Amino acid sequence: MLEALPRSGCETLFVSDGPKAPNVWARAAGDPEFRQALIDDPLRALASVGDTDVSVEQVEQLEELTVEERAELVQEVLREIAMHRARRNWGDRFWTPDEPQP
Repeated sequence: MLEALPRSGCETLFVSDGPKAPNVWARAAGDPEFRQALIDDPLRALASVGDTDVSVEQVEQLEELTVEERAELVQEVLREIAMHRARRNWGDRFWTPDEPQP
């Protein structure tokens, strides 16, 4: 399975040394059209947008997944982003036993 958003890196959605290019998951979270395009055809989606931080390995792994698997992966990443954002904003009131504490 694609290691899209490691638990330790969820809080950092921009990973670049130079000018900050949004990573592929930050762009997918913020742009519904890109998100759907990423599910349907990852290479075309990435080619159609500007500067996006994505590794060769991530692209290869996305390409190996079926459309259904990519949709599931994107939803999992979005849930994880929302969970971390809620914990950051509201504290442990949003922690559940099925999520490990950071």
